[in-house]
Formats: sequence, C-alpha cells, structure tokens
Amino acid sequence: MQLNRVWGLGLLLPMVAAAPQGGPPPGAPPVAPTVNNMTMFGTGCPIGGGAISQVTRNNTPVFVFREWGIVLPSEESEESGTSFKWCNEEIMLGNGPVGMRLRIASVTVGGWAQLDAGTKISLQVDTKLGGVEAGAKASVIGAEDIKDGNFEVNLVTEPTTIWSACVGPSGDVPQLTVRTTVGLVATKLEDGSFSKGVLGGNATDIERALRINFRPAWEPCPAA
Repeated sequence: MQLNRVWGLGLLLPMVAAAPQGGPPPGAPPVAPTVNNMTMFGTGCPIGGGAISQVTRNNTPVFVFREWGIVLPSEESEESGTSFKWCNEEIMLGNGPVGMRLRIASVTVGGWAQLDAGTKISLQVDTKLGGVEAGAKASVIGAEDIKDGNFEVNLVTEPTTIWSACVGPSGDVPQLTVRTTVGLVATKLEDGSFSKGVLGGNATDIERALRINFRPAWEPCPAA
C-alpha cells in the first residue's frame, strides 16, 4: 500500500532532545519535516488508506493496525504452535534540517491480548536508514505482563551509534524503514496440543487493534 499524502505525519519528527543526544543546537528552528511518500507492505498492514486510524502520543503519531488479529491454535500453527504478522513501513521525508542526521531511537508496540499461561507474545523491530541496517530490538512477554487485557512494550533500538547520512541542501532525508513483527508463540502440552492465545481483533474492531508508535532522535552531523 502506498500513501502519497502529508496526513499529519509531519508530527513524526519534531520530537527532539538536547544535543548531542538527539536535538538541534540551542536556538535552531524546530525539526518539522514533511512526508513526501510512505509505502507499507506486509501481512499485518492495512489494506487501503482508510484502514489506518491516527492519534498522537507525545507529539508523534500512533499507527493503528486493525488487520493484526492472531489466534492460536490456527490452521497455520497446528504443527509449529506459532503465528506471526509483520509490516514494513518505508518513509520518504522532505524539508529536513540541513546538517542534521537521525535514527529511530525506540518503537512502542501495544494492543489487546488474551493468553493462556504457556503462550507468549514475541515482538521484533528492525530499522534501516537509507537502506543501511540500523537499530533493532526484540522482546517476549507473557500473560503476567498483560493488564486488563492490554499490553505495551517500548523497544529501545540498539546499537545507538548508527545514524543516517546527513541531510543535504535539498532537505531530503534518507529513507526510513521500520519493520515490525509481532506474533504468538505457544507451549506444547502433554496431550500434544498447544496453549491458546488471541492478539488483536478483526478488521472492524478498532478497540483491539495493534498500535505502533516510533520515536526518532536527531543530532548535528559531525564536523568534516
């Protein structure tokens, strides 16, 4: 799916910290790029632009994926006891701050789930900057981490030393790629069956949708 609209996603990158940890030097104008293009593909991605709803958290957008419903057991998990979905987001930004570079500092994933004691939620985020592999993080949570049917995991990417190329005079930012993989992993029981679990709802259930929010960090480019 390809989105060519600037639909409030300019909120994606105003969030900065003090240099050198991730922001512009004192007195610099705010970082507020525009989104020139955004492409999504994967088993968990929405079909058509209307399938994404957008809210904001800490001035950055939260993407809502209603298609991320997973149920264990299922036909695809009968032998392995696992079921995963993923979504790849490729984002092209313009009007970037000349002389700055960025990385994806963290990705927060949350939603609704109901798990047997032996079933886990597996989460993985991988990022690329200009096509170059950058920060990544994985985590696993269980039923004890779900409160009132809801979970939320903040994946802080590592390493923190890989940054994009510098933004040049055109203001074009190197392409950002964020791939998020979320699924269920069951335990095989004594009778040969697997523990059960449900993550997310169906495509019309916005209340149980998976929510993904990623936070960038900026810093001035090193002196030549």
